Amino acid sequence: MKDRKISFLWQDNSEVRRYRTGVCLHGHTLHSEECLSFLPRYLHRIPGVSQIVSGYQRGAQPAVDFSRAFWTPPLTPASAFQLEREQIANLDLYPQVSLTDHDNIEAGIALRAAGHTEVPISLEWTVPYRRTILHLGIHNLPPVSAQFWISAMADFTAAPEEDLLREILSGLASIPDVLIVLNHPFWLEEGVEDAGHRPALDNFLREYISKLHAFELNGTRRWVENAATIELAIAFSRPVISGGDRHACEPAACLNLTNAATVSEFAGEVRDGESPVLFMPHYRQPMELRLLEAACDILRLYPEYADRSRWIDRVFYRGDDGTAQSLAMLWKNREPWFLRPATGASQILAATHIRGALRYFFSRPAEALP
Repeated sequence: MKDRKISFLWQDNSEVRRYRTGVCLHGHTLHSEECLSFLPRYLHRIPGVSQIVSGYQRGAQPAVDFSRAFWTPPLTPASAFQLEREQIANLDLYPQVSLTDHDNIEAGIALRAAGHTEVPISLEWTVPYRRTILHLGIHNLPPVSAQFWISAMADFTAAPEEDLLREILSGLASIPDVLIVLNHPFWLEEGVEDAGHRPALDNFLREYISKLHAFELNGTRRWVENAATIELAIAFSRPVISGGDRHACEPAACLNLTNAATVSEFAGEVRDGESPVLFMPHYRQPMELRLLEAACDILRLYPEYADRSRWIDRVFYRGDDGTAQSLAMLWKNREPWFLRPATGASQILAATHIRGALRYFFSRPAEALP
């Protein structure tokens, strides 16, 4: 295993000048479905709203099952692609962007159809495993067999069987251009407890480490968690790799640096143990502020997306028949009165001068970084 190269742009920018290409991995678009099962746990903490939510959960009408509700990130594949490309180009690097929606490859397919043939077909695969749920970044699927692989992965996610998991991972790992990354290994899916997660993770790594090429350092997770990931990678003799994990409009907080001209060449480097990672300055901002800004981006208006401009156009509920409808359809285009103050406040907070004040409010000694 080659030496790990992790640099921080705010400390030293000389490392960037040694490379020609910047790679953005793990970003989400409108094709990702983000479950809202966690929402009642937070809403019940708000006086007044808690009572309303309880009414929805046990009213005269059929109770609302929040596990059937989901939101979709605001950016289209083209917008997300351009956002990430611009950040990398501003470093005087050639940009490579791998968009990884949850269990979905439509972003890569759409961009390739629009003429961006260099864009890889990638996804973040949801892997139920024993008492936990893991997420694997599957990058650069062969276009001719991508639909076959996405179908096989969907079959496993719907009905997990370890024989099928072993077959899929073995098949993917045998394709030289494909990159398999264990994303945010210590992150807990809603409803998963650490007592069940860690033993399952340890067993997964013992069984499948030969199929994994890298462990992800995540741009939306605190450094203490990323440091633990580095230790895990050392223990299993694997490189670490960047993962922006962007869901809103902030570009990836970490990137990979390479001299590779294509994603396939880059995948080969990582599989050989070479993976320089660069953290961007906004990773150092207080996590509370970054989360607030992401929430503002998720809730604000997007006039450029005519059919998805409001947040109620981007949040969905799946009925008994499995059909998902937007809240705009279910609420007949009327936002409930008790939600208007929160969404109105998000639009105010999105203003540049307000964000500056919040940045000062949240300022504190930065989390210790190497």
